[in-house]
Amino acid sequence: MLTIAALTIKKSITLIALVGPVSMIPIFLAAAGGLDERGKKRFARTIGISVTVALLAATFLGMPLLGFLGVSLGAMQVGGGIIVLLLSIAMVLGRETSFKGLPVATYPGSVTEASIVPLAVPLLAGPAAFSYVMGNSEWHAYADLIHVVVPIFVVGSACWITFHMACHAGKEIRQSTLDVVERVAGFILAAMAVEMMATGLRSLFPVLSPG
Repeated sequence: MLTIAALTIKKSITLIALVGPVSMIPIFLAAAGGLDERGKKRFARTIGISVTVALLAATFLGMPLLGFLGVSLGAMQVGGGIIVLLLSIAMVLGRETSFKGLPVATYPGSVTEASIVPLAVPLLAGPAAFSYVMGNSEWHAYADLIHVVVPIFVVGSACWITFHMACHAGKEIRQSTLDVVERVAGFILAAMAVEMMATGLRSLFPVLSPG
């Protein structure tokens, strides 16, 4: 049970770093700029739910689809790790927005209406997050579902809470503070990406496994 708890915490932290709700606060505020306070809070809840549903769909439908296409779990982990590593490098360099494919029209200050696209998908629940949940979706007993499903609900709640709090903070949040958070998260994410790729490589090439 202790192992399951540790895995759940580890996966939750990794997924929150991948989704990066804090770095998307300026975009959320811009997207919700035309809403009143109640509308902003409702929008924050909608974003949280949308991210949760998207990641759950990727978790339970992604791997069967890959199996149909003949792609192994190890290959998915290596590919996902590469994407995560690229994202972490972009975060450290302050280029996360460009990496996630944010259109010019959706930069802060230019959004005119609230929409879950592209904020929820693909900016929050994007390729890196999808790759991670799909690569870690394997389970053998019902107890394993705890560390598979719970992190997704944790990250969905984190998005909801983050944006809900942002509704009150508004312009008081400094961009420099968000930049520091983004870069620290990028360093942590890089280490996690390497570990994810190592796991995938050991699965593809058992000779790399110790012992």
